[in-house]
Amino acid sequence: MFSRIFATLRGGSKEPALRKLRNRLLAVNLVSLTLVVIVAFSIIYIDFYNRTQNEINRTFSSIPPGVLENLMLSQQIMEAAGSVTAPEGDAITVSGGPVISVDYSKSFVVNIQKDNSITVFSVLDINDSDYAYAVKTALERKISKGELNMAGHAWRYDMKQASEIVQEEVSPTYEISIIFIDVDEAERGLRELAVSLFIIGIVAVGAIFLVSLYMANRSIRPVEESMARQRRFVADASHELKTPIAVIAANAEAAKDAPPGDKRWINNIAEEATHMDGLVRNLLALARSEEAQINRTSFDLFDAIRTEADRVETFLFEKNIAFILDFPPEQSEPLTVFTDRSKIQSILSVLLENAIKYTPEGGRVTVTAGRNDRARVSVANTGDYIPPEDIANIFDRFFRADRSRNSGTGGYGIGLSIAKEISRTLGSELTATSEQTPDGNAINTFTLYI
Repeated sequence: MFSRIFATLRGGSKEPALRKLRNRLLAVNLVSLTLVVIVAFSIIYIDFYNRTQNEINRTFSSIPPGVLENLMLSQQIMEAAGSVTAPEGDAITVSGGPVISVDYSKSFVVNIQKDNSITVFSVLDINDSDYAYAVKTALERKISKGELNMAGHAWRYDMKQASEIVQEEVSPTYEISIIFIDVDEAERGLRELAVSLFIIGIVAVGAIFLVSLYMANRSIRPVEESMARQRRFVADASHELKTPIAVIAANAEAAKDAPPGDKRWINNIAEEATHMDGLVRNLLALARSEEAQINRTSFDLFDAIRTEADRVETFLFEKNIAFILDFPPEQSEPLTVFTDRSKIQSILSVLLENAIKYTPEGGRVTVTAGRNDRARVSVANTGDYIPPEDIANIFDRFFRADRSRNSGTGGYGIGLSIAKEISRTLGSELTATSEQTPDGNAINTFTLYI
């Protein structure tokens, strides 16, 4: 999998400039989306962390009344037992009474008396040595709040001096009260969240990389295709212009040595110049079709078709081609469309001229029109079958199905490209199909959906 990814990074395009552009887009997408993931996960963790800390702080804030109750209970124990002291160190008394008045069982309270005796109020199953370690550690740190590890758990403590607690019912026989709360579960939850977010982040970054790679490749594909079309266009235009230029040059050399009054070479030059002029005009038409403004109006599509049909009537007669306008029975009603009439007629002109050009003498051209979900007009002609691989390229510039560029039709191989580009600018769709007939010929149909 990784080898394919690296191969895609190295390849993907034959153009070094496009590879650099693709990698730059990939880097920008990857970095920006990764930063979004990091920020989002950081916000999630910080929010959970703050909620956890606030919950712990709320627990601490609800303990002072419990401390006061514990002090009262401690005073009763002291009065009943006298003084609780030890000749060698502090005496620890563990009471089985309640810890605090709130529902938080994972805690205990330590009260240190003036005579250094210690009373622990706890319902936890912890050794006296652990209690002693917790008290000693908290006292040695000399800070009122902190965290320590005891009995395999993380604990936080809050140490209060006697002067910090208001007492009215109990005489101040203690000096320090320390509240310990087990925060191991909360911190374990934070650690697990951090690990989960890290793993999800790694997976997310990997997914972002793959998606960014796909989107970067997809983003440069139109550019790559455009560059390929441009190179092919330049090569084809050069090919188309090379032949008439060569013919003109040859005829010009022949004209130098021709006897006076011999116009053959001059006529050949004029004919080739006319051919070049038509080619250049088509190239200009194609270039302008990509930038031309659109003037949309409502008009009758049937009327536009009849106008173009009348214009090519002479060419149909010269080749003895049957021409059929196959409109629906309700053609008395106009087929109204809202688009640029001049551009639609330009497309129809190209389609009709193309059909006449490639229809053999005695053949047939049929034009149909109507409306389903969209208005449509189809131009079909009898002729040679066009295989699917050529249909796919039929609208490419300078493409001819015979691939010879010397079909004898007198065309430039650019008319259908112009029609396709105009239809695209209008938001219409131009398609082509070729169906074989039982007699070995074919029906080639070009359909414009408006």
